[in-house]
Amino acid sequence: MARPGDLLQFRGLEVKVHDNDFEDAFRKFKSLIQKEKILSEYKEAQRYEKPSDKKRRKKREAIQKVMLAKLREQQIISGEWDKIQARKEARKNKKMEEKRKKVADSDSQ
Repeated sequence: MARPGDLLQFRGLEVKVHDNDFEDAFRKFKSLIQKEKILSEYKEAQRYEKPSDKKRRKKREAIQKVMLAKLREQQIISGEWDKIQARKEARKNKKMEEKRKKVADSDSQ
């Protein structure tokens, strides 16, 4: 349940629609909601969770968080992290270039 102090931490989510590309904006909105864990928190609040189950879940989440941090650290040390980030950046640039071509093609017609 929301407590009065929780409202002070609330910040609005905003996604802008460019060139009437609603599908892209909606995809970004869904990923933003998932990243902020809004739906998962809502679903958790909708059902009762026994204290023992909550404790187990929190412990499992903490272990996963530590394991991910260790994995990221190993990737940074081995240089794999930079390769992963470069691939992500390349994919992002490729998508942006495809969008630019698509807009340029639609403008030329």
